[in-house]
Amino acid sequence: MLRKNKIDWSLLWSVIKVNLGIALAILCFGLIAAMVGGGIFYADFGDWGAMIAGGFFALIGAGIVLLSIVVTYSSIGHDYGQALLRKHGIELDGVLTKKEADCQFYQEYDHNNEPKGEGHYECNLLVEFNFQFKGQNHNGAFYLSKVETFDKLREGDPVPLKVLRLDPSVHKVRERRLANMLKDREPQMPSLVPDGAEIGQPI
Repeated sequence: MLRKNKIDWSLLWSVIKVNLGIALAILCFGLIAAMVGGGIFYADFGDWGAMIAGGFFALIGAGIVLLSIVVTYSSIGHDYGQALLRKHGIELDGVLTKKEADCQFYQEYDHNNEPKGEGHYECNLLVEFNFQFKGQNHNGAFYLSKVETFDKLREGDPVPLKVLRLDPSVHKVRERRLANMLKDREPQMPSLVPDGAEIGQPI
């Protein structure tokens, strides 16, 4: 995020408008739940059953309100950073320092505790890199979305980045450019990613 005197207000407002509809819907639902619960608690004060039910409903509503505020703030911050990159970002190359496939196995079970199907892996493909910007060293990390690209990467490879010139902590890997750079390279064998694994999407 940029400093206050560097905020692109028109860009920020466009991001807020995109997130506003869902945020208001969740917020209104939470407020209505809190008000209904509070009304039940107040109207039936002295009836312990109604008071507990009303208080519980009011707490759920309050929790939804708080959650909507936190999630909306986080979503706006992320989307604003990405919008800034598109508008004010510059392209440069970093250097890959590490790659890691974080894979978890998931298996569903029926009511007899017998496995349903063969289960599946879910993997996050993390790459870490460093880059220089205005004479200073910076570190970064990014989750790739393509196994093919991940398998072809080696430590020391150049990593094409887009970096926000006013705040280099805001950056992302240019995945399409990276894939094109590696298109003629053979992938690492064996792969660090199990066959058929679901891949998490980069943020």
